[in-house]
Amino acid sequence: MKKLLTLTIIAVAFLTTNSFAQSNLTWTVKDHIEKGGIKTATTFNSTYSGFTNKTEADNFIQKIKKHPDVASCDVVSNTGTSCDVKIVMSQPHNKMYYVGMAQKLNIGFITFNGVKKSVDEIIKESREHRH
Repeated sequence: MKKLLTLTIIAVAFLTTNSFAQSNLTWTVKDHIEKGGIKTATTFNSTYSGFTNKTEADNFIQKIKKHPDVASCDVVSNTGTSCDVKIVMSQPHNKMYYVGMAQKLNIGFITFNGVKKSVDEIIKESREHRH
């Protein structure tokens, strides 16, 4: 019984560690969006990079396409390590919505208007601005 419990704890710890592993995926929004413009934008020309192979990139695109607020997701190109995608959302959202979406997709970094930040850094800055 003790061995079973120990194995279960080790398995849960291993699975938890893997699901929260830091991702090296980067979402780059290629369009310049003016301050506050994210709240009205629904179309994003983007590049997703950091994949190890084309299959991983294809699987990632399928996750985006299944997202309930994504009206369409057209792959412009896919090199295997990065892919250019045009995403159209069903309605506009605020910045933190997109940061949350990135978290759910295991994206580690977002480049927006030429500035690259980690998802955690964006969340921290948002919390600091609220106080």
